[in-house]
Amino acid sequence: MEHLTTRITMRLVTGDEDSRDLQVDWSYRTDDPHAITLDFDSYQADAVWTLSRDLLIAGLDAPAGEGDVHIELFDETRMLIALGGTDGIALLAASAEAVARFLAGTTRLVPPGLEHTRIDWDQGLKDLLAA
Repeated sequence: MEHLTTRITMRLVTGDEDSRDLQVDWSYRTDDPHAITLDFDSYQADAVWTLSRDLLIAGLDAPAGEGDVHIELFDETRMLIALGGTDGIALLAASAEAVARFLAGTTRLVPPGLEHTRIDWDQGLKDLLAA
């Protein structure tokens, strides 16, 4: 299994003086090729979100997302990510360039459309049947 991890500074936008920068670890693993993990541990212990790689890629070109996750470019330099949960919505801003570089790295590891070649279907079936 290959992996890629990059720390990207994200701004938690609150609309008041509580807005702050967060150091977020963005991770990608080739054995879970559809997922990008955002680890907010530097801000809150065990705060981890898993987002769709396809959704993040789509968000570089146009507004994307339904449900708890929405992504949109803002002034072509920042990507806004809205994460909805039981406590409300967190609005985060990140450098669109940094996100694009990270996503380019994931596509070098597993090109879009070839994700199925990296999934261990036999192990997944064993795990499902064992549950």
